[in-house]
Amino acid sequence: MKKTAVTALLIVLLLLSLGANAFLFSEKSKGQIAMENEIEMRRQRDSIEQELLRVEDSLNALVQNYQNENATLISKVEMLEGDNNPRVIQAYKEIYRLRRQLAGGVSKTSTNSMGKPGAPGNLNDLRKQLEEAKKRVAELMAQIAQMTNEKNQMMLELDSTKENNQMLSAENYDLKDRLERGARPQFGALLTTGLITKKGAREASTSAKSLEKLMITFDILENPLVTSVVEEQIVIRIIDPNGGVLSTTNKSLQDKSTVVSLTETIQFDGALQKVKWYFPQKGTLEGRLGKGQYTCELWTRGLLRQKNTFELN
Repeated sequence: MKKTAVTALLIVLLLLSLGANAFLFSEKSKGQIAMENEIEMRRQRDSIEQELLRVEDSLNALVQNYQNENATLISKVEMLEGDNNPRVIQAYKEIYRLRRQLAGGVSKTSTNSMGKPGAPGNLNDLRKQLEEAKKRVAELMAQIAQMTNEKNQMMLELDSTKENNQMLSAENYDLKDRLERGARPQFGALLTTGLITKKGAREASTSAKSLEKLMITFDILENPLVTSVVEEQIVIRIIDPNGGVLSTTNKSLQDKSTVVSLTETIQFDGALQKVKWYFPQKGTLEGRLGKGQYTCELWTRGLLRQKNTFELN
């Protein structure tokens, strides 16, 4: 009898336990479903928020492009750009309104009146709000696309204007450059003659052993393009048969390409000038030169203008 009573009691306790577990499981399932619904709503809300950010970024980029355009079309661009554009203002307002709507909708679904998550009515309302928000985002993107197309059309007109201006600027620059280059001194043939002194008079010679000086002559040609006095630095380099440059400085370890024989500055007013210089200006070359072919170069503005060669024996 006692054994039967104990068995019955155990059966009753087991049934009560199963009932309690079933109730708890049912309540847990409802809570889990509500939580999953809320998570899904939040995910959709975040997705639309990202869309709104992209719309806002596109709008900001569009406005920035408008503000950077050339002044030649600024009157047209002002119709679309910045704070005074009604379509831009309306688009920003719609973005902010949708953000507030999304934020408010999700907060309302977080708890119901009993403090439990997931009121089904609120979730349905939020789904409708999300669908409406998606449609408004699509409309905003269409507006952005339309304004972008209008801006691009204006930019095509602007590019055409810029291209024409650039062509005119290039032609003007080319003409100006030609005039500037033409208004510089132009040089005639360069001649180099060796000199010695006989009976108190200088005469030409090709004797390397007895040569005293080199006479360098050239013409600065008449140039009607020169309308005011021009200063021009002229560099003379005399190169010996071994490739060395004759110089009066003779600095050790000096780069050969920087060594010069003479440097003079002339004043040129456009009229023909005949130039005669001597090297060295002081002293003599007697006994310093060897036999062979020499080269004399005339440089201005870093460019070789004239050159001639001569033989000493």
